[in-house]
Amino acid sequence: MGKVVLIFLLGFQCIAAEGDAMKTCAGCHETTAPPFSLVYRRYLMLYSSKAHIEKRMVDFLTAPSKKKSSMPEGMKNRFNPQKHPSYDPTEAKEAVGMLVRQEDIIPKIVVPKSAD
Repeated sequence: MGKVVLIFLLGFQCIAAEGDAMKTCAGCHETTAPPFSLVYRRYLMLYSSKAHIEKRMVDFLTAPSKKKSSMPEGMKNRFNPQKHPSYDPTEAKEAVGMLVRQEDIIPKIVVPKSAD
């Protein structure tokens, strides 16, 4: 019983920490910055694996710049990546992990069962 409670509490702590990391980002991404879904789709178009997407996003978040941004030039000019706040690597990894799980399209694909 004690192990189950400990595992539950550790899992809950991880979820809470990730939620806090995403709240920091959501302040702008829900109002003035591109929505999370658009950002994730752009990275998905450019990079084929989740690991590569996560690495590129974390690299950008830890030291934002136009060069590191994966957005098209028009978006770079409109949203100016240099003004994006930088985050420590741990916080960036948590936020990116949460974003990838939230926006990942694979779990959302529904394959209808055949009528056989």
